[in-house]
Amino acid sequence: MGEALFVETAEDRKGGFIVRLIKVIWDFISRRLFELIGVLGLLVMLVVAFGNVLSRYVLPVSWAFTEELTCGLFILVSMLGAALAVKDGKAMGISLLTDLLPAGMQKYITILQGVFTGVFGYLLLSYGIEMVKSELRLNMKTAALGWPEALFGSFIPIGGAALITASICLIVQGIRQIKEECGGKGDKR
Repeated sequence: MGEALFVETAEDRKGGFIVRLIKVIWDFISRRLFELIGVLGLLVMLVVAFGNVLSRYVLPVSWAFTEELTCGLFILVSMLGAALAVKDGKAMGISLLTDLLPAGMQKYITILQGVFTGVFGYLLLSYGIEMVKSELRLNMKTAALGWPEALFGSFIPIGGAALITASICLIVQGIRQIKEECGGKGDKR
């Protein structure tokens, strides 16, 4: 799948049980839970969309709710997938310019990428919360299912929070790489 965010170091072993427990819980949430939600979301979207197609051709009836459900789940799955990609340092980017930079400088660009991603996640989180508050205040419901719009709207701030945590992971990884490089150079002298 992907490597754990926190690789145990001698410094971590000094931190004790609580530090290791926090790291294990964090890795579980940021990896396994996001993946599980993504797989289940894609499965539901597949079944509902396929059922709608079969219903249209077998019965001359279309399921009205499929668009609402698949669009909402698509947002959630996309956001969590983007967060996983950022956390692993595999988010899409234009490497044309960064590939021309020295390897040491590229690590700083990775940190900068994490900062910008975190800012974007913050914007999604804050504006998403305002959108959900508005949907709740206006008691908005979806057309076909009659579900509260805030349910699907909440996927935006959830995705923003996931991007923020993923960007923190990316920044931490970048800082660790720079520290290791500096520490390695210091040991060789």
